[in-house]
Amino acid sequence: MPSDRKKACSAFTLVELLCVLLLDSVIAGSAIAVLVGSIKAYEQILALTEARRRGQMALQILRLPVENAGLGIPANAEDFRAAIQVGQAKVTDLSLWNGPVSTDGNEIRLVYAVPTSTVNSSPATETMPSDDRSVRLSNPPQSGQVQSWSGLGPAKTRSWVVFPPSPCPFLVTNLANQTLSVRSSSRSWIPHNSRIHYLRAIRALVVRLPEQDPAFCTEDISTGSGLQERVVGVPAFRPVYDPRTRTLCLTILSRGGERRSRMISPAFLPGWPDRIDDEDRHYVLAVTRWACRIRNGGYP
Repeated sequence: MPSDRKKACSAFTLVELLCVLLLDSVIAGSAIAVLVGSIKAYEQILALTEARRRGQMALQILRLPVENAGLGIPANAEDFRAAIQVGQAKVTDLSLWNGPVSTDGNEIRLVYAVPTSTVNSSPATETMPSDDRSVRLSNPPQSGQVQSWSGLGPAKTRSWVVFPPSPCPFLVTNLANQTLSVRSSSRSWIPHNSRIHYLRAIRALVVRLPEQDPAFCTEDISTGSGLQERVVGVPAFRPVYDPRTRTLCLTILSRGGERRSRMISPAFLPGWPDRIDDEDRHYVLAVTRWACRIRNGGYP
């Protein structure tokens, strides 16, 4: 009898077992809630990182054109259009642009010069709109980068080169190994030892099509590529250019992660000037901004 009473006293009662189960369920529930919250926070961070990466990628595409925009090209719209026409040779694709840096709504247009290591080894040469002038280069231009004008029809941007600090681009009328024949729209000159630059042009904007993700797109005017999708998940792009101060501000609204069933982003985000579209608010959003001064403002 004493041993049986001792065993009965050492066992758990039903109330004690229920208390242990209740305590375990509370602890387990708290742990699960913390785990679910951590997973959601991690997913939020991944989506925000993806959105920021997309914005940075879009701006990186424009970095080279922006940094070299307007080099050796008149900044005034009228002078700019006159500079890219020599007689019948005219860059038709750029004839309606308002300068080497211009905007049209939410579209940015850039005419820029790509630098090379090749220089003019001839003495300083004066150029005229009606006569060809020949200069000898230290090396032949890279294959396919310069194409001489055929003499008929519109000219491509690849038929134009720039020799800073000359105030205007030059039309290439003939290319033979290291010898370049050029004309200019007005009286100009090519300094000795000045580096040759390739004239290029690009436009960039966001394209939104039904039932497709919005994308940041560019068109290389020099290659005639047409609009090409560059960065998916960019619903809006806002370029603002002040020609008086030559200040260019590019703002990208990008999104990351999967679409949520409810709106998770606010209607207004710091850095974005407008109310955000309701559809975009179903995603994690980021605003990426780059403001710079166009160092090559052309010649007034």
